[in-house]
Amino acid sequence: MAARSSTSLAASLANRVKVERRRYRKRLERCQRKFSESAVHDLRIETRRLLALLDLLSTLRFPGPLRKMRKVFKKRLDAFDELRDTQVQLSLLRPLWRLFPEASELDALLRRRERRLTDELCQGVHATKQARSERRLKTVEKQLRRSTGKMPREAAHLEVLAALREAFDRVVAWRRRIRPNRTVTIHLTRVAFKRFRYLCELLRQYLPGLKAEDLGRMRDYQAMMGNLQDVEVLLAGVRRAVADKEMSGRAVGPLRRELLRRRRELIDIYLAAADRLFDFELNVLAAPASRQPSKVLANSN
Repeated sequence: MAARSSTSLAASLANRVKVERRRYRKRLERCQRKFSESAVHDLRIETRRLLALLDLLSTLRFPGPLRKMRKVFKKRLDAFDELRDTQVQLSLLRPLWRLFPEASELDALLRRRERRLTDELCQGVHATKQARSERRLKTVEKQLRRSTGKMPREAAHLEVLAALREAFDRVVAWRRRIRPNRTVTIHLTRVAFKRFRYLCELLRQYLPGLKAEDLGRMRDYQAMMGNLQDVEVLLAGVRRAVADKEMSGRAVGPLRRELLRRRRELIDIYLAAADRLFDFELNVLAAPASRQPSKVLANSN
């Protein structure tokens, strides 16, 4: 929505803080009631959305205790990294055991690690106190509402577009650095694109050209890189098990070769579609003109 918006940027963001605060609290409470893989997944998503919102507020120079809150929520998100990686490895391995039974020790190793991490994180989630973060988020919300009307709508619109353009340009910069033999460059492109996608979701009212199917295509584009990263995580898990002498390299040799084959295949799939990134250029999303959607990208997992 452009300068004709009936709601100021500050008021719109205040409403978004309120929504995200409540959504996060509900996801946390659900995870505290039942610590399941799906509950953890939903909590991680809400944490990422909150972080994207705090980053946006910081970029737009709105007042509030943003740095402390970002540090708190980033720490909470990072706490789940090892469990998430372990569950990804188990999920990818599930259909492979019939083909590679000699690597079954890896399954047992990962399941032991999953149980240990689940016990540790379950205790941590139950001990999480949200009251202080709630107060800080409410303070930010109040400060945003007090800022309502202080910035002309046209200026606010330009600020929003500048923030989105900066995020998109960062993705493009990483896209240009991609090297097929360095999959970390694809991973970093994915991280930057994910941030841009979250910003588009947060600021959708300022992007009249952004349709629901565009958001779906964004998720598909991100999923191509995510599928590759998941295989990298599993390969790293195999290397770790061999390095720690928890498994022999010989036992996991055939499995490792299959994973390397899949990695090459996923790299090729992404590189063939990498420039579909430019379907999401800001001048397209910000324009109200009707557009024909592009073909749906590769299926996400």
